[in-house]
Amino acid sequence: MDDDRYKIDESRRVYVYKNLHKDCYSVRQDGLIKLHTHNICLWDAHFRVGKKGRERVLNEKRKNVHAGVSGYIDTNWDDENYPDNTRSVIYNPYKYKSFVDGSKETPIYWSSRVRLSHGVLANGKGVARIDAVPCIESANSY
Repeated sequence: MDDDRYKIDESRRVYVYKNLHKDCYSVRQDGLIKLHTHNICLWDAHFRVGKKGRERVLNEKRKNVHAGVSGYIDTNWDDENYPDNTRSVIYNPYKYKSFVDGSKETPIYWSSRVRLSHGVLANGKGVARIDAVPCIESANSY
């Protein structure tokens, strides 16, 4: 696409969320979807959960887009440069109010580096994964 409105400015934050219809991640900037991808890495990542959207999921028992990760695109994180100290991050609106560290189930609001990947299982169903570099405890408390 040649339209400049759809080019990502890598010097500014993007918002990445699981696209429920396309089984991938959508990357939004300036209110526009600029990219659909199965893998993206971010630095200075903030994990966001919309309170009203989560409440709607709990009331209606239907998925909607209300959670994602905001950060700067990290073009230096690839399979050869993958940090070995990452932790799995999960979000389940029925169990948690925020994203949580998958091993400790403690809230996580920020990470220096995050990788969002999306694969396909043998049955054809998509599976999303978020890996984050752990940070000091005080960075994830309010």
